Amino acid sequence: MPIKRSLILYSCIAVFLSSCSTHKLQQTTESKKNQFEQAFAEQCVEKEIRNSINKDVDRLRYIKPCRCIAKRMTGNLPVREMDKFLFEQKITHSLRMAFDKAAYFCVQNVSQPKSKFQVGRKP
Repeated sequence: MPIKRSLILYSCIAVFLSSCSTHKLQQTTESKKNQFEQAFAEQCVEKEIRNSINKDVDRLRYIKPCRCIAKRMTGNLPVREMDKFLFEQKITHSLRMAFDKAAYFCVQNVSQPKSKFQVGRKP
């Protein structure tokens, strides 16, 4: 009987420890995802307004699509790729592919700024 009790005790301890470690891992992964989303969206907006004349207006226009792109990218991006972007400032090939896929989805419904000139039409 003592062997059976010790076996049950060890299995309970093992289950408890494994559940604690996965919970901590999930928290770390979620914080990295949030950190990546914020950093990537910020970099995206900065790249878009780099040559802009009216930076304040353009910043407001690009915040929403850049956040959408960053959020869609974190869904399928491995943690290793996020670490390379955050800590080594490297943009890998898989990161570019994820960006292209997310940008296609997020930008296709965004309306383009209206021009005061109507090309090809007479008023």
